[in-house]
Amino acid sequence: MQRTQIYFEECMLEELKQKASQMGISLSAYIRDVLKNDLNDQKKRPQKLDFSEFSGMWKDSDITQESIRKKAWK
Repeated sequence: MQRTQIYFEECMLEELKQKASQMGISLSAYIRDVLKNDLNDQKKRPQKLDFSEFSGMWKDSDITQESIRKKAWK
């Protein structure tokens, strides 16, 4: 385990301490649990794909649905 230093606003630190105390665990353990749960939730969420670089790539082309259908069903 690595040691690190984090700065919190006073009101947030008090809330964190209260939550940890309610759960009967240390402040450090509470922060680790919250962060671990958040990271796990992010892994479960589907990643948004960025297709912006493809936007408009066919705008100057004369390809239509009809032309594709004609080639596909020859």
